[in-house]
Amino acid sequence: MDKIFNLSNISESQKKEMLENKVEFSKKKSQLASESRKSSKSGKCLYCKEPTTSYCNSHSIPASFLKNIAKDGKLLTHGGLIDLPLLNSDSGVNKAGTFHIICRDCDSKIFSDYENKATYDSDIKQKTLAQIAMKNYLKTVSQRAFEIAFHEHLADDSGIDLSSINNIKDLDLKDNVRGFERAKKVDLKCVQDEYYLFFFEKLSYVVPIAFQHKIALAVDLEGNVINNLYNHDPKYKIQHLHLAVFPLEETSIVMMFIDKKDTRYRQFIRQFNTLSLEDKLALINYMIFLYSEDFFLSASLDEEIVNDEKLKYVSGSLGFGLIGSGESAIDALKENYSLSGFKDIPSLLSPEHSA
Repeated sequence: MDKIFNLSNISESQKKEMLENKVEFSKKKSQLASESRKSSKSGKCLYCKEPTTSYCNSHSIPASFLKNIAKDGKLLTHGGLIDLPLLNSDSGVNKAGTFHIICRDCDSKIFSDYENKATYDSDIKQKTLAQIAMKNYLKTVSQRAFEIAFHEHLADDSGIDLSSINNIKDLDLKDNVRGFERAKKVDLKCVQDEYYLFFFEKLSYVVPIAFQHKIALAVDLEGNVINNLYNHDPKYKIQHLHLAVFPLEETSIVMMFIDKKDTRYRQFIRQFNTLSLEDKLALINYMIFLYSEDFFLSASLDEEIVNDEKLKYVSGSLGFGLIGSGESAIDALKENYSLSGFKDIPSLLSPEHSA
């Protein structure tokens, strides 16, 4: 069976070699990243379209929520969980999940509803969902623009042709711009029923994890394909769900929603709704670690959790590898992204692990 690469499989000798070359690697990466950040900026705010040279230091997760689980202003990152020397193990709140693509004036206005903790004391409005979706799309647009620029500079520096990878990323960037514009319209015009909130829970405790992004589920709970993540045909559209975990001062918000057009999630939602609350939270926890690196953890987490080998393995999955085609690719997709082990890792959304 084809297997995806997993960062948790890196040996101690490989880690030692990384440490020996870390200074040189970090210096080169920093140089390329600096050049890429400059060339990836359009010179305009993506929201108001006005020219700007001073972009806001926007947070993918509201900084006020991140502060609720920070220890001495620090948060544990994906790099700290999988223990890879080349990745930063922690992050300060001010730099956690930041991106630079809109102006300060827009950032201070367009997310005011969803970033207000009082919003979650009453029924969630479409406006709130639209603002969360906007933020998710903006983060991805910024990330893809940077990656494209980074690959271009890396190609110039190394002579490696990365154009095929950039072509895929460019298509994804354009899809995310369209998603952003749609969310912006829903927010501005208060359009109703464009997003379907199929899970919302206000927990009576503070969870030690913060997350906000969109993920593309490959398979549902029964192994049926939702998104063929190995299909790079430009005509094939990936459908996402938006997932948020917000640790507040004394409570936590966990929510998932989809665009009403993304009908391939119907079967998954039916399966999800049959689960107990405990299992729903455990599954959401598993999905975050399996599909994303954009989570932040409390630095006060018990060492037993941070060192859990199964958690490291699930989180270390890169999502790509030496994959075949046709039925072989589908079989690999079903095995690599199976949700069957969602109870096998510590659930950071359970009350026993509350911050």
